[in-house]
Amino acid sequence: MTVVRNTNGEKIVLLEEQEEIIEKARFCKLDGFAEELQYQFINPLQYKDSSYESRISGCLDSQISANKTAQFNAYFKKSHMPRKYYLSKYQDDPERNLNRKDIQYLKELNYINAGTNIIINGPTGTGKTALALATGMEAIKHGYPVMYYRMSDLIIILENKEAQPFARFRDSLKKYRILIIDDYGLEILSEQAVLRLNDIVDSRYGMGTIIITTQLKVQSLHTAIPKTCIVRDALLDRLFRPSDKAITLTGKSWRGDTHEFKGDNT
Repeated sequence: MTVVRNTNGEKIVLLEEQEEIIEKARFCKLDGFAEELQYQFINPLQYKDSSYESRISGCLDSQISANKTAQFNAYFKKSHMPRKYYLSKYQDDPERNLNRKDIQYLKELNYINAGTNIIINGPTGTGKTALALATGMEAIKHGYPVMYYRMSDLIIILENKEAQPFARFRDSLKKYRILIIDDYGLEILSEQAVLRLNDIVDSRYGMGTIIITTQLKVQSLHTAIPKTCIVRDALLDRLFRPSDKAITLTGKSWRGDTHEFKGDNT
């Protein structure tokens, strides 16, 4: 026998048959369904005029919501994103050169199916990483898997993995509709790194979006790739195309400022 309280604070004893149905739902991993079903059982007056169909629909809606929450948490955990930022907190900001049109573009997510890459550039501390992460979070909210790497960490993988482990790593990135590469251009890439980065970009081509943050100006993005590398032009042609979206942030460093977007710790 289970004793619970309803929304009015009254003690309610669940019937054995009710407990059994709830447990069956939980056994089937339908926790959202079970939670809504229990709520209906302990608040019968709220549902006295509801049809059987509407009550079942309410249980299913609760399960759908629970599934979306579970998917969001799983996608975020796998994304390696260090913090949670949200596009809903962004608005027109002339000082950062961020406008409503760009924010809306990132929210609509049409760029993912179009395979458009996004370059977010600007001086240090202007919020490039935060905006990239907020864009990734928006995608995760809508069911798109995302992966995040700092360029320095990605370089270590590109330069040090053996052939077979690298091939598995490259193939694993295909399932992520957005790949975020943070702080591109802080160092000149080695030929090994360029070859393997080109391999990754080529294997993902047409499957989604790459978001790159960088301190380099758009016209200088090529300078991080040595002229001697044989796949230099191929990589540049896949990463930085005229059709890709560029957002240039400006202004002073926001680090330590009271208006800095700090995000939520994971």
